[in-house]
Amino acid sequence: MSNSEKKKSFWSVLFVVCAVVSIIALSALCWYLYRLYTDGKENAEIQSVASVESVRSKDQADSRADKDISSLMPYSQIDQESVRRADSDNSLPEEVRETVNGDVNFTELWKINPDIYAWIKVPNTLVDYPVLQFDGDDTFYLSHNVYRQYAFAGSIYTESLNKKDFSDPNTVLYGHNMLNGTMFRSLHNFRDPYFFANNEYIYVYLPERTLTYQIFAAYEYDDRHLLYSFDFNDEDIFREYLEYAQHPEASMTWNIRELDITTDDKIITLSTCMDTIDTSRYLVQGVLVNDEPIKQTKKQD
Repeated sequence: MSNSEKKKSFWSVLFVVCAVVSIIALSALCWYLYRLYTDGKENAEIQSVASVESVRSKDQADSRADKDISSLMPYSQIDQESVRRADSDNSLPEEVRETVNGDVNFTELWKINPDIYAWIKVPNTLVDYPVLQFDGDDTFYLSHNVYRQYAFAGSIYTESLNKKDFSDPNTVLYGHNMLNGTMFRSLHNFRDPYFFANNEYIYVYLPERTLTYQIFAAYEYDDRHLLYSFDFNDEDIFREYLEYAQHPEASMTWNIRELDITTDDKIITLSTCMDTIDTSRYLVQGVLVNDEPIKQTKKQD
C-alpha cells in the first residue's frame, strides 16, 4: 500500500471514529436534556398533586361529573357506584383520609408513595419538595423519583440513621445539584451574602406539625458522611460540631448568622454537591425555632 493510500485510509478511519464519537456524545446530551425535562415535569406534577387547592378543584370537577353521569344511570347502577365508592373511601385509615397540613395534602401524596413523610420549602428558592425515606436502602432515592422510578435527579431524602419526626440532634436531607436549577441546586443562592442576609427560614411540613428552622450557616464542607462521622447524640461531640458550624473559617466560602445555639437545640442540614469539586459538599443549616402542631380537619366531600 502506498503512502498516499495509507494516509487516505487513516483519514477515513479517523472520520468514522469522530462521527461515531459525535453521535454518541449528541445522543448522551439529548438523553440528559430529556431527563432534565421529564424530571422537571414530574416535580411540577407532584407539587400539583400535593396542592390542597388542586385537589379541591379536582374533587369539585369529579363531583360535577358524577352528577352528570348519575342522571343517565339506572337507579341500581347509581346504588352500586355509591357502595363501591364508600367501600373505597373507608378502606383508607381515618388518619390518612384527614391528613392535610397547610397547602400540603398528605392524603393525596400517600396514594402515590407511602415513603413520603414530610415536605420541605425554602422561600425564594426552588426547594419545594416532598421528603422521602426508603426502608432497607438509604441510597434508593439518590436515583429514584417519588414514583419509585429511576430518575437522574433522584428525590429529596433522608437516611434511616435519622428518625422521621425530626427529633434527632441533626437531621440531614440530601438532594442533587441539578443544572436546570431543580432539587437542591438553588441552595447555592446562599453563597451570596445579600441573599443569605435576607432569607432566614426553612419550613418542614409533617402530617401533624409544622417545623420552622432559622438558617444560621451556609458553607462548603468536605464530602465525609456527617451521620457516620459524628455521633450527634454525644453531647460533647455535638457541642464541638456546633462550634465549627457556627464559625466555619476553614471553609472556602461561608456565611453565618450569629444565633445562640446549644446542644439542647435541634438542627437541620441540607446537603448538596458542588459544581466542580467532587470532594466537597455545600451545606445549609438551620436551627429549630418553632414546632407548631396542627389541627386536622376532615377531607371535604
